[in-house]
Amino acid sequence: MQYTVFIRKAPDGFYIASCPLIPEAHAQGKTYEECVANIKEVLELCLEFRRERGEEIPEEIGTKQVTVAI
Repeated sequence: MQYTVFIRKAPDGFYIASCPLIPEAHAQGKTYEECVANIKEVLELCLEFRRERGEEIPEEIGTKQVTVAI
């Protein structure tokens, strides 16, 4: 399965990742690559936990960037 994750750089220099479709999935890393590896592991654990509990496994159907005026 594929999920969209958002990665940002924190003021302390760490990278922080989250997945909007799996709200409990968050990770960080000292490097971008470490952060990506960590969020992948977290997503796998979250999905395994959901399966064990018989909970829904969300499926992403797409993403779209939109422009808004501010």
